[in-house]
Amino acid sequence: MEHYRFDGKKLALSEKEWKARLTPEQYHILRESGTECAFDNAYFDLKKSGLFCCRACGLPLFQSRAKFDSGTGWPSFTHPIFPENVTYSEDTRASCSRTEVLCSRCGSHLGHVFDDGPAPSGKRYCLNSGALIFQEASK
Repeated sequence: MEHYRFDGKKLALSEKEWKARLTPEQYHILRESGTECAFDNAYFDLKKSGLFCCRACGLPLFQSRAKFDSGTGWPSFTHPIFPENVTYSEDTRASCSRTEVLCSRCGSHLGHVFDDGPAPSGKRYCLNSGALIFQEASK
């Protein structure tokens, strides 16, 4: 499990390299802080066991056991695998101030975190499926 911890090595690519690596929708979400439609995305209702990793760089971010049904239509989690795997930024692009969640390795936009999640963390990491890639646990 320790090998999932962010090692401090950043991934920096040019915009041209990001565009070659990602689909237009993934690029919009990850590099332009976009979002996807609620209830019409890959992982909001996924119930399999495994890891959710950053789609841009592959850093493991959340375990399926931290996932819960928030009723929002986006995949929601109570906490990251390791706190250092995600970073935060104030997001004032909407009509209110929110806390943006970013991948620590590549700086890609993942979604937002709110203080209305279940105990014990009280957090709701509301993320875009397009920002994630799921790795199913081996059986």
